[in-house]
Formats: sequence, C-alpha cells, structure tokens
Amino acid sequence: MSSTPQMPDTIIDPVDWARHYWDQQGLDGDEQRFLVLTSLLRYQRIVADSVDSQLKAHGLNMTDYLLLMTLQLSNTGTRLISSLARNLLVHATTATLATDRLEQRKLLKRSPHPTDRRATCITITKQGRDLASEATRALTTVDFGMHGSTPEDVSQLRFALTRMRQSAGDA
Repeated sequence: MSSTPQMPDTIIDPVDWARHYWDQQGLDGDEQRFLVLTSLLRYQRIVADSVDSQLKAHGLNMTDYLLLMTLQLSNTGTRLISSLARNLLVHATTATLATDRLEQRKLLKRSPHPTDRRATCITITKQGRDLASEATRALTTVDFGMHGSTPEDVSQLRFALTRMRQSAGDA
C-alpha cells in the first residue's frame, strides 16, 4: 500500500476498498477481523473455483473428492457414513447423496456394519482409489488452487488456520 492516500474509485483491492470506507465512516466493531474475514472468504472462493474446475474434469465435485480422499487416507479404506459426514462437515443427507453418486460409478461400495444394524460402512474401491489419485495429481499441477503461494506461505497459513480451528473447538 502506498503512503499517498487513494481515492475510493482508484482502490483496486476489494479488501483495501472496504478498509478505506470502514475508516472513513468510523464504523464500530473489529475492523481487522472483518478485513480478515473478507480476505479469507475471497481467497476461499478463488481456491474453490480453481479446484472445482480440475475436479469437474474428473467427474467429481468437492464433496465427492473429499469423501474419496477420506476413505483413501483411512487405514482400511472403510468408514462409517456418519463419520464421513462429521469429518467433511456436511449433513448426513449430503454424505448419503455423495455416496449414492460414487457408488453408481463403482468408486465405492456400501456394506452393513458387522455389529450395528443401523450403521452403514462405506469402502473405497480400486477404481475409487485410482480416480482419487488421478484427481490429486491434477490438483497438484495447479497447486491445489493456491496459485503463487510459496511452501512457506502454505506452511504459515496451515499453522495459523490450525490454531484458529482448534481454538474454535475443531480438534
């Protein structure tokens, strides 16, 4: 940011624009947290759009990919559908719909829980593992949507977000 004051119509960065008007209007509240929120949400949209375009080329959306990756990363490749929903921070219905889509494509399979008749286990298939790996390679080529970031940027952001998530009760 330059030391000379900018006119509002010449401020290109939307977060700087918001800061300008916040200051000008003398608004109450935590300006810095508002600006971080604005910046975080804008960055999330940029990353999500980039990731979504790569996943679409593989016939996946974000929920589908994260569900496959959660199964891929688990020890056995199997998780309860309820734990998948909790892990992905989605409603059980969303996890069930994603499971339906992926099962139709033979990327995963359902099975009854061995001891709890009410629970359903979801297991990733070889085809699901292959597609998850292929999509991950594609996402790697676009830096998982974090264009222009350095390894240090990514590490610092992950550290800060981890601390903030944990302090909000996300362990």
